[in-house]
Amino acid sequence: MSDATSKGVQHPNTTTTPQLQETPELYSTALSCLHLVVIVDPIPIPSKPTMTTRGGGFVGRGGMGAQGRIQRIKTHVLPFTDHTGKEALMIFEGRETCPLPPLYSFAMYFTHKDVNAENVQPNELLDAIRRGTPLQNYPCPFRLEIYFLPAPSEDAASDEACIAHYREEKRSRGEYTRQIDAINAESGTGTGGLPGFVPSYIDDPYGDFHHGRLFNYQGPNWRTDKRPVHRVFFDPIPQEEYAPIAEEAGEPEVLQPVQVTLHAMQESDTEGFGASFVGMTMFETAHGKTENETNGPWQEAVERGWSTW
Repeated sequence: MSDATSKGVQHPNTTTTPQLQETPELYSTALSCLHLVVIVDPIPIPSKPTMTTRGGGFVGRGGMGAQGRIQRIKTHVLPFTDHTGKEALMIFEGRETCPLPPLYSFAMYFTHKDVNAENVQPNELLDAIRRGTPLQNYPCPFRLEIYFLPAPSEDAASDEACIAHYREEKRSRGEYTRQIDAINAESGTGTGGLPGFVPSYIDDPYGDFHHGRLFNYQGPNWRTDKRPVHRVFFDPIPQEEYAPIAEEAGEPEVLQPVQVTLHAMQESDTEGFGASFVGMTMFETAHGKTENETNGPWQEAVERGWSTW
């Protein structure tokens, strides 16, 4: 493997196709969290967390390996460069020997000037997000992409800057439907590119009205600040499409182009039982699409031996 600390993954463009590279230096300290998984007949994720202890053996869901096969699961951290040439990180769980990112994803932005790839602690972040959710004891079916976008102030302008970056990154990389099409083509092979973005985060047409979604953390240290995370909704459905739904459901008459809700970064930061935190919102958003749309193609690619998209 090459020195990915400085090179990482080059962002795709019209003339070259990047190769995902893992970073040995980063793994020497951060990626020591491994555990054995016994894969049996597929079962769905339960609606509530089980009492199983993370790190031990557990019954895996469909999409993590052939029946009865013991697999070692690892948290992968892959550095890459975004469309602007800046360093970003991709964090996900997968087989130790197969660093293929899941297709479903969430983008999290850190907009404080002091936060960077060296101090954000991506492994701890993914664990903290999953803790207290049904994903705590099961392989995580989505990848987390972390971007560092220093903003001059902690106001709406920070959210707007994240939206602009997200749109351009998605425009550069496309949607994950391209990777699904490649899998469906029997002769298809991984090309070494970065996986595409979620086409739309709308899952419930009567409750979700914005196609775009991202998370923005504005503090210097997510582990100790306990500041709320901005969950930013953008790119709404047309007003004429929204109006009859709003009238029937008693929603506001006008759909705002951007909406922001605040959530604790992790369960331990919530003030009481039932308070909303990032991990649970991610689980609720991703569950349907990962089970019905992205897990199958990802599993097929893993079984074919793909290590990149």
